[in-house]
Amino acid sequence: MDHAHRIADRHFTELPVLTAAIAQMAAERNLSDAWERLALYMVRLALAIREADQHLLTEQDIAQLPQQRGPLVEVFRRVGLLRRRPNPWHLALHPHPPAVSCEHCLSWSGTTSKLCSACKNWQRFNEKGQCRRCHRTLPLSLGRCRSCRIVQLEQSLADAPVPDQLWLGGDIDIYANKTGRDLNNARDRQAQQRRSERRYWPEHLIDPAQLELFPAPERNWKAIQNPGLLKIGPQGQAIVEELDQLARDQAWSSATRKKSLRTLRVLLAWLGTGAPVIERDVQSVGDLSPHYNTVRVAGFLQAKGMLVVDSQAIGTDEASVRRWISRAPAQFQGDLRTWIAVLRGGGKRPSPAMPWNTIRGYTLHVVAVLGAWEHLASLNEVTEQEVKAAAVNYSVFTSLRSLFRALRRERRIFRDPARNVHLTAPIRVPRPIPSDRLKGLLNQAGGAKDRLALVLMAVYAVRPKQVAEILLDDLDRSAGRLRIRRPNRLDHEICLDDFALQLVKDWMTERHRRWPLSTNPYLIVSPLTALHIDRPSVGISNFKSLRDRIGINFTQLRQDRLLDEAQETADPVRLMRLFGITSYTAIHYVRAAHPERFTIDPTQA
Repeated sequence: MDHAHRIADRHFTELPVLTAAIAQMAAERNLSDAWERLALYMVRLALAIREADQHLLTEQDIAQLPQQRGPLVEVFRRVGLLRRRPNPWHLALHPHPPAVSCEHCLSWSGTTSKLCSACKNWQRFNEKGQCRRCHRTLPLSLGRCRSCRIVQLEQSLADAPVPDQLWLGGDIDIYANKTGRDLNNARDRQAQQRRSERRYWPEHLIDPAQLELFPAPERNWKAIQNPGLLKIGPQGQAIVEELDQLARDQAWSSATRKKSLRTLRVLLAWLGTGAPVIERDVQSVGDLSPHYNTVRVAGFLQAKGMLVVDSQAIGTDEASVRRWISRAPAQFQGDLRTWIAVLRGGGKRPSPAMPWNTIRGYTLHVVAVLGAWEHLASLNEVTEQEVKAAAVNYSVFTSLRSLFRALRRERRIFRDPARNVHLTAPIRVPRPIPSDRLKGLLNQAGGAKDRLALVLMAVYAVRPKQVAEILLDDLDRSAGRLRIRRPNRLDHEICLDDFALQLVKDWMTERHRRWPLSTNPYLIVSPLTALHIDRPSVGISNFKSLRDRIGINFTQLRQDRLLDEAQETADPVRLMRLFGITSYTAIHYVRAAHPERFTIDPTQA
């Protein structure tokens, strides 16, 4: 009755009609005035408990009144404000359960579903467990259920908890697509804020006017505590932003750009911008973890004139040679160093320097043989029989012959035991590749670069090293010609057909799209060489994925092409002009293709 008195002055449009119906029923049944006043209070309560968009009342609504429930049903029926009672059979066949809130996130969507659509999607990708916050057994992500993740998002990852609030779900759920992503973004922002608070200045860079007093010894970057938390000055930050802009202009990958920026930030934060950076410091920072990149940072600093190139830096091949020499027997290490010096042009008589990768191959063969000669005091005791026994193949024999010839010239040994040793090498007859292996070979190649390289090697018999060293100036697309450079020989020129020119066009289009600012002069580039400061050519290993994809060695492809042309023409001069090979090689392939045209050598019969 208290609620009825509180709403006594509330205005209802249906109230005059209902008052007349109550008076009529009181007159018909001879009821008192007190009954009319009580019925009028109950009518006000019944009208107040309706839904906002509901005009009629149901018997279930009137049943919630404390008194006068039966008479009021008749009153509302007389004035037409009572909803017709549904058929009980219809209710049995088509039950209408009430709308409930979501059991997981407790949101209200006005539907009868036990779970809202967002929680159903959450349940698909997360496993059940006990939530660390509400201790309910629900699908969890990072130890919390969806409702707790939403509360955590509302708090902006604050440590102090606040009471949960009721929110809406379903189609109007504002957290439907923000629970995970926005929470991770908020966590990242808070982590960056905490990280910025922990940053510190290096003690030796506190005074900006301090200059370098003397060259510092080699630094141990691993001894620095948390190098990623170093503070950087405004000048260093400007250089970092310059590298960031360069990386975005040149379309570096996201991982490469972040690693390079991290490396440069650590270098400039610890060393400052007043003095150039030593190359070995860049390499040392790169060795801290796989999350640092040194190649592009060194090229960027060198282009700005802020890098001091380390003259004592060695490559991987040279380091491998030194490592293998140290593993050789101690009595032979001096001779090996003398031999390496001769190969590099540092002997008593000047000679062209041999590449370190070739020296590395020689060293591997020689050190393997010297292990069996460990009982000898020096290489002077090596005999021809021991050289013959050790020369298991032509590669080992070539390495041993180079070793003893260099030592004899430097007067390290009295005689050359490999001088009179000769190996008989069998003549290998080239064999064609079965046609079923060549069928669909071009479709197995990857992008435009691999298709172009495959055509140059399989159709025009160009070696992989020559393909990697083709310059853009060697290509004449208007005339359809391509020049192949050959050291110490005349250059070879090939004529490209329409299909090859189309592949060249496709590759040039892709190259300009991926690296529009590349100044590399070579036709074939990779993500590493396209924007390298030294503008190098790609290595043969760049075509390894292509070789593995087609399953055929490039040398076999070249031999098959030469043999196929020899079978068609049988003219060695045409082979020499078409592929730029020597007369000996041309005759060798013509003999293999047409053995009936050559007389049999009696020594080989």
